[in-house]
Amino acid sequence: MTVHTLNHLQEALHQKEQALIQYVRYMREAQDGGHQQMAALFADLAKAEEKHIAVIRDQVANLPNDQDMLNKYQDVNQYNSQHATYGVMADQQL
Repeated sequence: MTVHTLNHLQEALHQKEQALIQYVRYMREAQDGGHQQMAALFADLAKAEEKHIAVIRDQVANLPNDQDMLNKYQDVNQYNSQHATYGVMADQQL
């Protein structure tokens, strides 16, 4: 599996986690408002997101060698990002 694919999996995981948080928030708001059917709908959606999150985490966990490659890629990416930001800031100060 390539670094590109791992990045997609991590992005999908992040999106699923954000959706889960939103669904739980909406469920609680619906419960507070006395809308039990809507609360049940959001609870079901939250459960579905939890299942998707578990599947994605399992896929990423089964790739320990690729995870090392991803960590190296992230280190290089962070280094490049920091230096690129510094270069832009230095240019603006001139």
